[in-house]
Amino acid sequence: MTQWEILGIEPTDDLSVIKKAYSRQLKNHHPEDDPEGYQNLREAYDSITKMVKQQKRAEKEAAFATTDEAEMEVDIPEETITEDEEYVPATSLFPDHIGSLHEPLSDIALLLDQAVALYVDFEARLDEGRWMDLLDQDVLWNMELQQRASEEMLLFIWHHCLLPKRIWILLENQFGWQQMLKEGNHSLDEEDAEHFYRFYERRIGYFPALRYDWTIGEDMDHEAFFHALESAYDEWFKGDFEASEAYAKTALSLFDRHPDVHKLLGQLHLHQGRVKHALPHLVEVTKLDPDDLDAQLSSARALYEDGAYEESAAVLAYLIELEPENTDFLNLYGKVLFKQKKLVEARRVFKKVKHIDPVGDSEVLVYLANIHRIMREDPGKFNASMKDIKAELYLYSPGKKFKVFLWNQFRWKLIFSYIFLFVSWHQLGNLAEEIHMNRVAFTLVTIFSMGSEYRQPTATIIWTLIWTAILLLALIQIFKQWNRIRRSLVA
Repeated sequence: MTQWEILGIEPTDDLSVIKKAYSRQLKNHHPEDDPEGYQNLREAYDSITKMVKQQKRAEKEAAFATTDEAEMEVDIPEETITEDEEYVPATSLFPDHIGSLHEPLSDIALLLDQAVALYVDFEARLDEGRWMDLLDQDVLWNMELQQRASEEMLLFIWHHCLLPKRIWILLENQFGWQQMLKEGNHSLDEEDAEHFYRFYERRIGYFPALRYDWTIGEDMDHEAFFHALESAYDEWFKGDFEASEAYAKTALSLFDRHPDVHKLLGQLHLHQGRVKHALPHLVEVTKLDPDDLDAQLSSARALYEDGAYEESAAVLAYLIELEPENTDFLNLYGKVLFKQKKLVEARRVFKKVKHIDPVGDSEVLVYLANIHRIMREDPGKFNASMKDIKAELYLYSPGKKFKVFLWNQFRWKLIFSYIFLFVSWHQLGNLAEEIHMNRVAFTLVTIFSMGSEYRQPTATIIWTLIWTAILLLALIQIFKQWNRIRRSLVA
């Protein structure tokens, strides 16, 4: 089989075509699954690339040597050339250039060989220091070779992508692939590059930092496990929960003591309303990694939704002790206390949330309003008289409430209502002036004459209806706003 057949293309001098062919064949020859095929592919690619570059260089030099032959001609005295001497052609003006042509290619090939060796050693693959040593190679600092080396490394990582997030960030800091792929500043296949760009953005962005280190020293198939786990998270972010669950269960069958597998399965069950199925997985996460506070919050939420309020409250109390101002912890804790009828404690927690984040979750105001309503309706439950309840709740004076009310009028919905109200009122004034009538009287006459035998002009009826409708809507909004402030502005 020829080198061109190994790449799967016809002979060509187009380096971008050669590179795309190499990228396609890499998918079929993984260095771990098919080391011999990978080595043959690598050698064929390097050899063909070197040959094409040499041919292009030779063509350029030949063209240079034959251009303006009269100017390039050199008179050589006949006596200076003897039979024992060897004539040196004009191309010897470039003594080292062609001879050193293999060096950049061999440097990049060496870089990739070292990358393969690093990747196939699972523990070494997770070592940030080893990657930093690899990325400190001289070839990556050679301005003439940087683009080529960057693309070669990108192709390698594309097909060897089971890496911790910290390594992805390190690679991005070194090569800036996100910008390169976004701007199309490369010679890669456009469709493949677009696919990898989306994948790459997830890895350096919102994709979770999976705990690769958790499996160090375990006798297991690391490649199959992390391929299934990463695929499960990929499908989760795409919204295909069925595929995500299938991949997660595959990962679980390969290694059942990894917190990220149980965490994802717990979240999948919760998302689909299967609380009882979610709980064992979330509890398992807290056993495996007690420091995973996010998993503990999910566990507390599952317990809350399952009606296990006491257990949920215990988990949340522990979390709040660790992070006293975490509004996610406090918010859920307040809901649990409300369900337990511990209204005084729930009110205290919701007030704290409101103090930490005054413009945060509006649900907090709803819970506070409900608690205050219950306290007013049945003060006996709180061992206090109605006078005491009112003294505790209504600490804001009417003047204070009115100031807050006025401030809340500066909302886009109300501002637009005021503008349209003014415009329609002004238009009604113009119509009233035409018949020398007071604006208010004109408007009232128009309203009360609707439906009678007396017919008003169409324009008058339309503007009157617009003004009346806007006025009513504005008044309703103002009333709702005042009522909400009156109820929620309590201690």
